[in-house]
Amino acid sequence: MYQMVDNTLVLSVKDWLNAGLSYDQFKNDSKRGYLDIYQRAQNCNTLIDVRSIKRPERIEVLEAAYGKIQEAKESSIFYVELDTAARDFFTSYLKPDGSKLNDKQALKYINRASIFEGVKRGLEAQQAARARAGKRIKMGEFWKLATKWYGLQLEEFPADPIRNARSFERAFKAYLNEGYSSILHKNIGNDSARLVSARMENLFLAIYRIYNKPFVTEVHDIYLEFVSGTREIFDKETGEVYHPEEFRYKGRTMEVSEATIWNYLKDVINNTAIYSDRNGNFDYVNKKRPKHKRKVGQYSLSKITMDDVALSRKSNRGWVYKYIAVDVVSGYIFRPEYIVGKPTINTVIGTFRNMFCELNQLSLPMPGELEVENHLMKDIPWLGELFPFVRFCTTATEKRAEHTNRQFKYGASKRAGHTRGRWYASHEAYRSTRYKVDGDMVEPEYSVDAIICDDLNDIETHNNELHPLQKTYPGMTRREVLLQQYNTDLKPLDKSYLYQFIGNETDTSIYNNDYCPLQQEKFILRDFSDLKHLKSNNYKVTAYWLPEEDGSILNAYLYQDGKYIGEVINSTQYQYNENKIEQTEKDHANILFQDKRNAKFDKLVKGRREDIPQIGMMNASDAVELDDLNVEIVESVQPKGYEEDEFTAFADWGVRGRQGV
Repeated sequence: MYQMVDNTLVLSVKDWLNAGLSYDQFKNDSKRGYLDIYQRAQNCNTLIDVRSIKRPERIEVLEAAYGKIQEAKESSIFYVELDTAARDFFTSYLKPDGSKLNDKQALKYINRASIFEGVKRGLEAQQAARARAGKRIKMGEFWKLATKWYGLQLEEFPADPIRNARSFERAFKAYLNEGYSSILHKNIGNDSARLVSARMENLFLAIYRIYNKPFVTEVHDIYLEFVSGTREIFDKETGEVYHPEEFRYKGRTMEVSEATIWNYLKDVINNTAIYSDRNGNFDYVNKKRPKHKRKVGQYSLSKITMDDVALSRKSNRGWVYKYIAVDVVSGYIFRPEYIVGKPTINTVIGTFRNMFCELNQLSLPMPGELEVENHLMKDIPWLGELFPFVRFCTTATEKRAEHTNRQFKYGASKRAGHTRGRWYASHEAYRSTRYKVDGDMVEPEYSVDAIICDDLNDIETHNNELHPLQKTYPGMTRREVLLQQYNTDLKPLDKSYLYQFIGNETDTSIYNNDYCPLQQEKFILRDFSDLKHLKSNNYKVTAYWLPEEDGSILNAYLYQDGKYIGEVINSTQYQYNENKIEQTEKDHANILFQDKRNAKFDKLVKGRREDIPQIGMMNASDAVELDDLNVEIVESVQPKGYEEDEFTAFADWGVRGRQGV
């Protein structure tokens, strides 16, 4: 059924399935952008934004099941309340000459602050709503919406207008950073006495940020050409043409030196503001933007971090890479997935499989949070369905995996002689030895198998070394911290749900109400009642499975059109030797298992058979009233020794005879 959450009409995946649509249709539509996910959850409780569904055939099915989808009502995420703190600030504000703002001027400032506060509340509400859906706000659309709403409020709350979304964004961000003082007109204060006005300063910076990263000399030349009228400058976003007379003082060109311009360009705030334009956002985030100050948690499996790593030794087939999953708290490295060349999406999936198989073998729960980079991971749609929290890192230094990899590379791996640093490494101990053969620098090469084998041995050593934080975990290794200090609030692994995403997929069918073939073996139903979940006259299913370390398959999980059916188990482990003289205790146990299994099936069928009445039929003309019949009722006595139990009707009487019954 439809439901309203924060003014958004939503529908759960469970209701999507109940309407007659499939889980594959949901996954495909979500992946291709034909619908938006409002909030992710487990067990088909993920919420879909109903009004975002684009395919008419899907809408038709949903409306047939739950009624017509109502159009969204006009509503605003913003509202205005008089900001009393702003009123106190502007009515008591003193200008440099000691005078107060006049009433009209103060009222404009108070109104702008009040409107900005309304925008701030709307922004926070939007951010919270999108965070629940695992998405971010499209800020370009937000600024346009906020600018339009700001203009509509000026009739009731008079204030200075704002021309466009870009100007509104700058003014609003200045308000967030500087508070009420940012609203004051620049002529109020000492800015009017500046030789270089704020508008000129911004023009210097605008020239400095253009695509070819000009030197200060070129900035100075362009500025002089502009104010002299030989070069035209315009705003690329608004189309506004800059007029040279606005940058002159008393009709003459301001004489500004290169040194003066350089001082403004290298002002800390100015330089930071345009750094990303000149050097890219990656460098800006890594070199200029403040970093979060974090501390590692105390419980293992609270967070898993993943990353790709190039092994330092070159193989005879090229560079070997691995994709690793690391428990942040313990520093435990799960078995990686290796590849010659750059990792692919299949490499990442392989790492997930290795990690979950290892967690299952160790009887550990589902991790609580996943920390990854956008590269490759952005192409995996089901991360938010598996993990309660998923964090995409913008820089390499954010990932805890980088820290663990450094500990491993210059710890267990280096001590084993398997780390080769680059020849240009700053520290001599990390620098590789270069060999010159026939005048050429030659990098020694190793076999791929040798490199992988050495790396796995080093990982085993690393995991069994003492944890670096011995004050917190005295005497405990990384492996022991993983096993003994895991977060008890975590949910157990649900392999039936998990295998949909990381398991191998095989289409098969259930035969004889008993088994389905899979990888040349027969897999039997663990519970016959699972047959009730099948569609009528449809035995086709999809099996999801993962092999064990030895390549064997113990069990698989069956789905039909996105709906979970049940578990099947490999019948090989329950087979027995039909030659009695050769039978072992294991054979006897398997015989008993199969006898009990068949008995459960017989009981299921018998119970259903007893619910079905046995009827006779006659022509209506032959029917007589029961009271008209002279019937004598005689009680019968069952022969002694014939007491029927629940399995009597299906017993093997040949066996009972051999047993002397």
